[in-house]
Amino acid sequence: MFVSSLRPRKVRIRPLGFTLVELLVVIAIIGILVGLLLPAVQAAREAARRMQCSNNLKQSALSLHNYESSFKRFPAHMTGTGSIAQYGQRGVYSGWYSLLPFCEQSALYNQLESMQVNPWSSATNGNLIGNLRLSYMECPSDAGEQDPYGRVRNGMSSYGFCTGDDIAASVIVPDERSNTALANQKQPVSHRGIFGRYYYPSMGALSDGTSNTIALGERSRPSSQRGKGMAALDLSADPNAYSPLSCKVLWGGNEYIASANTDIGDQSPGYRVLGGNTFFTGLSTILGPNSAVCVVGSTSLSNHYAGGIWTATSEHTGGVQVAMADGSVHFISDAIDTGNLATFAPSRLSSGPSPYGVWGALGTKSGGESAQLE
Repeated sequence: MFVSSLRPRKVRIRPLGFTLVELLVVIAIIGILVGLLLPAVQAAREAARRMQCSNNLKQSALSLHNYESSFKRFPAHMTGTGSIAQYGQRGVYSGWYSLLPFCEQSALYNQLESMQVNPWSSATNGNLIGNLRLSYMECPSDAGEQDPYGRVRNGMSSYGFCTGDDIAASVIVPDERSNTALANQKQPVSHRGIFGRYYYPSMGALSDGTSNTIALGERSRPSSQRGKGMAALDLSADPNAYSPLSCKVLWGGNEYIASANTDIGDQSPGYRVLGGNTFFTGLSTILGPNSAVCVVGSTSLSNHYAGGIWTATSEHTGGVQVAMADGSVHFISDAIDTGNLATFAPSRLSSGPSPYGVWGALGTKSGGESAQLE
C-alpha cells in the first residue's frame, strides 16, 4: 500500500472587504478630490448664473429699445394713472410695468390694466401682484426669496433703472399723495440719469452717447435685515448738502454697522417688482458697487418716497453687471473710480460733469464727460 509522504497544504483564506487602513486611505483620497473639485463646480455654477443674469439685462435693454422705437421716447421708471381716490395704478408703477408688452407679457399687461390695482397689493384680485414672478426680472445668484422682515412679498426683482448721480427721490411735492388735484398733474421728476418719474427722454437727450450711459443695473434682493442691498436710514440728513461718505461709513463690508438703522417702514428693496419708487427700482452711480444703500432725508410719507443713494449691488464676486443704453452688458468692478465722495451730490436739475469719477460719469446722460467702458 502506497502512502504519500506529502503533507496537506494549508490554505490561507483572505478575509473579504477592506482593512480599516485601506478604508481610511480611500476616504482621505475622496476628501482631497472633493476639496479640489468643489470650488471648480461652484465657480462653474456661478458663471452660469452670471450668464443668465447678463441675459436678463440684455433682454430688458432690448425691450427699452423696442419701447423707444414705438414711442420715440424711453419709458419713465415711475408712472401710472395718478389717481389716489381709488388707488389704482396711482403714480407709482415701475418702468417694468410699461415694458411688459415688449417682453412678451402683453396678456399680463392687459390684465393689470383692466384690474387697476396698486403695485403694493398682495391680496387683491387673486393676489396677482403678490405672486408675480417674471424670470427675466430675477438674477439666479440672488439669495433673497422672502422679505427679510417676514412680510408678504409683492413680486421680486433684481434690477433697477439708472437715475444718475443725484439724490433721487420719488416725489417733489409730498402733499400730492393726499391731494387729488396735485396727483393728477403728474408732475415730471427728472434726474441726471436717463430715468425719472413721468419723465420720458428722447434718444437725443443722451448727449454723452448710448454706449457711455448706463440704463439698467443690478440691485440685489437683501436676504437679511442688515445685509447687502438693504437700505440704511440717514433721515436727519439734508439731501441738498449730503456727502456720500456719510452713507458709505454705515456699511461694514459684510453688513451694516450696529449703529445703522435699516429701513423697516415698508417692503424691502427688490420685493416689490411693480413699485416704481426709486427706493425699489432706482439705481445711483455715486457709491461704488456693493457698498451702502441709504435713504437720505425724510418726507411726511413713508421712507420709500424720500431721496436716497440707491447703490448697485449683486451676489457676483467683485462687482455688478449693467446694461448700457446701446443694449450692451458690462461687468463693473467694485473698485471702479468714484471720484471725490466728500463732494455734495449735485442737484437733479444741474448740468456738468459728475464729481464721482468714472462711475458717476457712466450714470449721467448729458454730463459732457468722456468716460468709456472698454
